[in-house]
Amino acid sequence: LINNQIKGLTVMGKFERLFSLITDARLRESTSTRAAEKNLVIASESDKSRVINAAAFRRLQQKAQVFSLETNASVRTRLTHSIEVSQIGRYLAQEIIRAVPDEVENSISYEQKLAFSNIVETACLLHDIGNPPFGHLGEAAIRAWFDKKCKTGSDGEDYNELRKFDGNAQGFRLITYLSGVDEYGLNLTASTILAFVKYPITDSKKGLFKADYKFSYAQACKKASWEEGRKFPLAILMDLADEISYCMSDLEDGLEKGVISKYDLHKEFSDLDYPQPKDDDIYPYPFIQFKTKLINSCVQEAAKGFIDKLDCILNGEKVDVFTEDSESKQNLNKIKQFARKNIYSDRNIELIELAGAKIITGLLDSYSMLLDLSQEEFDFLVVDRNSKFEKNGSEKSLDFELRLVNTIPKSYINKYLMSTNFYKDNPNNENPSFNALRGHLLIDFISGMTDDYALEMYQFLEGIKIHG
Repeated sequence: LINNQIKGLTVMGKFERLFSLITDARLRESTSTRAAEKNLVIASESDKSRVINAAAFRRLQQKAQVFSLETNASVRTRLTHSIEVSQIGRYLAQEIIRAVPDEVENSISYEQKLAFSNIVETACLLHDIGNPPFGHLGEAAIRAWFDKKCKTGSDGEDYNELRKFDGNAQGFRLITYLSGVDEYGLNLTASTILAFVKYPITDSKKGLFKADYKFSYAQACKKASWEEGRKFPLAILMDLADEISYCMSDLEDGLEKGVISKYDLHKEFSDLDYPQPKDDDIYPYPFIQFKTKLINSCVQEAAKGFIDKLDCILNGEKVDVFTEDSESKQNLNKIKQFARKNIYSDRNIELIELAGAKIITGLLDSYSMLLDLSQEEFDFLVVDRNSKFEKNGSEKSLDFELRLVNTIPKSYINKYLMSTNFYKDNPNNENPSFNALRGHLLIDFISGMTDDYALEMYQFLEGIKIHG
């Protein structure tokens, strides 16, 4: 029925529906005095402010985009990459606003338009916030560790979700639960929450964690009048901005690091009008000329494709905004292939990635003794902060375990206790096990680390480093 209603809409109706998805509703009503104004611009600006001021967002400055533990400040981190994605996202949103037909102009308010671009920009700022240290190899190391634990431990079923760990799901958990003082995280608007969700499903390799889906995602869908399980239109724009940005960024970082040269780029991309380089060129030219032209053409084509396929997008259907014969898609694919062959496979990058995976695995090995405790023992440690556990007249020493618990920030411990207390008060067969909650606690902590902090903690726990 919903699909038929969308397909039957006029051009005006489609644009009205798109902009109606912008809401100031939050999962918890805001306590801000300005929130009472019910102003979409204020609400969307507040979202952006909450993100920029979040500790997890600041930590992106020490998480690698491609080159881990990089000392050259010109090379991108996840933070600088996210800022660039947000600029492209806003540019893309503004091109869609510019394309609103004249007959629709008066039915869409200035506040809706500005909030629309604000929310896309904020979702882009957030898009990598859940990535663990050392990027995709860090994700793979977490999955492999829990996969092994599931296969070898008697409690293996408890960690099934973490066998499919993904930075997108962790990012959603972070913004809707872990950040902030209560169970609503940053308490963003429903529109911003949905614009962040790349994979609005569970039980898949990249889906949301079940509890986060139930308590945050499903509620956000209700608030925004959006059907669960369907990709939100603004999330498509966030994805497009990321795809356009990271291809070009990785080429530029490869140039900065000397992994590739301007002559390599001209040889490979002369058919895309990469300028003939000269020996006396001042870096980063002629790359900037090439980058700017390509980004502009990709954004223009993406905006047109988004509008052309607005029917399907509003239905939540899986769509490729770029057509099969799309010039932009072909160009981006060519850049990706070049980067895989000439940048990502660079020996130094791969060695650091392998070291990063070893660091993540080593951290999980060190903290695994906390997963082996009984629930009673573990809760005793996190609540009483005492290593002398007594039961039935006998005493058990938990000296090493207590010291490990003391390295986990209290903010993560508090969210763990909030979850366990909720499930104790609301027993249900569908509730996650307490072992699963403990596994999430460790991953909340480890995935939240920066690259350099993960390295330092690994060195301490392995006895390689003994002075802070």
